[in-house]
Amino acid sequence: MRQDCLVLAIYLLVFSCSSRVDAASTGPAIGTIAPEFKAHNLVTRESTRLSSQHGKVVILTFWASWCAPCRREIPFLEKAQQLVGKDKLTVFAVSFQDTQAASEIIRLARAWQINVIEDHSGVIASHYAVTGIPHLFIIGRDGRILANHLGYGDRSLKELIADLNQALAEPASSAQDTPPVAVN
Repeated sequence: MRQDCLVLAIYLLVFSCSSRVDAASTGPAIGTIAPEFKAHNLVTRESTRLSSQHGKVVILTFWASWCAPCRREIPFLEKAQQLVGKDKLTVFAVSFQDTQAASEIIRLARAWQINVIEDHSGVIASHYAVTGIPHLFIIGRDGRILANHLGYGDRSLKELIADLNQALAEPASSAQDTPPVAVN
């Protein structure tokens, strides 16, 4: 009986590690150009393009108002943008399959100083192969995907901080080298 439990524990450990790798590998590959998008800010109603942030580090996170881990992640991302400055870091929080009333989402978004954008049709999420949330991408100044984070917790927060620090440490001069890729 004890040996069966040990075998089961090893199986679960192997399965959970392999599913983590598979989940993190969804979406554009690290080092590729981030898919371009145009979306509306839920609060300001202004239209924005990812390419308009060229030269800045971009955090692109997919969230929903009903997702508890997402709601824990957003204040951290907002604080990061405040500390680094909007001239160097932009946070786009994409509302993903959120069935809450638009007024509730807008109420939440008004309290934040980040860009909360809508994706009712799911086009942005599909270009980034997002199937679960929270799912976050760090995009470098040159428009390339630098990191891909699926889920949120204490361990993922440490990884996110390390990836963000690395992205911010990269020289801004390479930002002019690569034009954004348009996605229709």
